[in-house]
Amino acid sequence: MEEHEEKKHSEEHLGPARDYWWNDDYLELLARRLNLEYCQTLVDIGCGKGMMGFKFSKYMPAGATAYGVDFEPEYIEEARQRAQSLYNNNINYKFLVGNASDIPLPDNIADITLCQTLLIHVKDPQRVIQEMIRITKPGGWVLALEPNNLVPNLMFDRYGETDLDVESTLEVLEVKLRIEKGKKRLGEGFNSLGDVIPDLFLKAGLRDTKVWISDKALSIIPPYDSAETMLRVEQMISWIESEAMGYHYQDNLNYFMAGGGTKEKFDDYWQKLIYNKFNLKQKLQKGEYISAGGSLIYIVAGRKPRASEL
Repeated sequence: MEEHEEKKHSEEHLGPARDYWWNDDYLELLARRLNLEYCQTLVDIGCGKGMMGFKFSKYMPAGATAYGVDFEPEYIEEARQRAQSLYNNNINYKFLVGNASDIPLPDNIADITLCQTLLIHVKDPQRVIQEMIRITKPGGWVLALEPNNLVPNLMFDRYGETDLDVESTLEVLEVKLRIEKGKKRLGEGFNSLGDVIPDLFLKAGLRDTKVWISDKALSIIPPYDSAETMLRVEQMISWIESEAMGYHYQDNLNYFMAGGGTKEKFDDYWQKLIYNKFNLKQKLQKGEYISAGGSLIYIVAGRKPRASEL
């Protein structure tokens, strides 16, 4: 088995830079919108190392319980260790190994059940949403934090890029679209699912759906003089060197061909990517790369109906 296939699910996402995915004042705003000050039980599905549970629990009352569920035992063990050493604030943290399609918790346990960048990776997101609803109390919130990952392909880093070649840009977009289509056909999820979460929530029977967008931009702007920026630069260099996050040839070829593309067309794209990857690494190392870091992450909340509403 090749090295990249042995990596744990989403391992490339779970470095220190992940702690900077959200602005703290925005999370505080979400906490007020979702009435977390009255939330006695929160459940984070696909919790990884527990980040969102730790962040949201700051706004929960003393004595409340925050559960985290993930199918990687190593992540769950690290979350348990972090809970003991970093977050002693009268919150009960409980981390469980389990699958999002069969959550190992009883019905109607949570005031709020959430997931972050989970539904984009699963074959049947509707099944996962139904499980999240099952463990949520009537009247409680189901919350999905999910992106549209195609959007950055139409964003520019430098002013010179606005003199774009339309045909070349469309060729890259075709590759990205076929990769997304192929990944979904192979049962590995759809990376831009965030747009359609309201539709999935409606089909699942949730009420009062609310949609917000994160105000966080993952910018990299010289000089790289903040811990957040330096971590982001280190992460990007690591992705380039390890062939993670879109830089692995065979994975992308498989997705592209499953999406209806040809190897010849993909190889032409890949040669250009190798050149661009080399230039990107050099600019990062020299402190010359600049990006506004635009992204599109939806926060979608739906309320589980009470028995009187059914």
